[in-house]
Amino acid sequence: MSPLPMISVTRTGRDHYLDVVTALTVLFVLLWPLCVASDLWAGPIFLTGHDPDFHSQDSAGAANLFRSGLSFVTNGTFDDGAATKFLWVESRIATPGGHRIGELGLATLGLTLGTNYDRANAADLATVNFSNYTAIAIASSFGGLLTRAELDGLIARSGDIATYINAGGGLLALSECFPCGANLLDGATAPSLFGYLPVSVSSIPPVGSFTVTPEGAAAPFNLTNGDVNDPTHNSFGLIGGLVPLDRDQGTNATTLAGNVRIGDGGFVSPTPEPSSLLLFGSGLTALAIWRKAKWPRA
Repeated sequence: MSPLPMISVTRTGRDHYLDVVTALTVLFVLLWPLCVASDLWAGPIFLTGHDPDFHSQDSAGAANLFRSGLSFVTNGTFDDGAATKFLWVESRIATPGGHRIGELGLATLGLTLGTNYDRANAADLATVNFSNYTAIAIASSFGGLLTRAELDGLIARSGDIATYINAGGGLLALSECFPCGANLLDGATAPSLFGYLPVSVSSIPPVGSFTVTPEGAAAPFNLTNGDVNDPTHNSFGLIGGLVPLDRDQGTNATTLAGNVRIGDGGFVSPTPEPSSLLLFGSGLTALAIWRKAKWPRA
């Protein structure tokens, strides 16, 4: 029996091209998640000196602001139902004059306790598992019912809150001011406003009317000036790296938002880490060397 003939296969330039494309695709799939991992470990934050939990009960504009904030921090799931509940933080004390139960503002948005959200007061905060919720939403101290007990309870768990945000959880916090209203944040010492956030955010009295910034007017917020001009109780002197969504007449930011991590004593933009970028670049370099060694120029 005659031996089988030898078959010579000549690889074309197109074959080489397809090999390189395939290898690049595999490398991209393997290494790119390492480069974007820091994007996954960040949470949406929405802070405002307005108190839409109070004003949404009789103001369509405040309801729009409240809805925009809740939608941002829950990635649009705030009204989806029990599978994606958020946590509402507020006291359940008797309502003093000039205040309202902020939770009733949630009812104005069509939200239901136990279906769309659970609630926690100071006693509950010691043991609540934040990871069970898409976001933490904190009532205003005026005109809602955030008291010093809830504020201190949140501060006591600031480390857990940082971990929660860095794992992708959201946080919405409404107006915190002192002295104001019935002084619900009063105590033996001055309150640390927004003190559960390890960032340089300072609460100051607002100045005059408010104007939405281009960032606030754009998606996903879609705010108008009519949404931010109900009576307001604080602006922010320092903004901790967040983006202003509206400003008072003194140009101080009154609403802030951002998708950020907590680290290095403040908010950190979720950019790829240098080590991840170096790994990705090294992979591309190795592929180029392999390609040249396997298919040298004629």
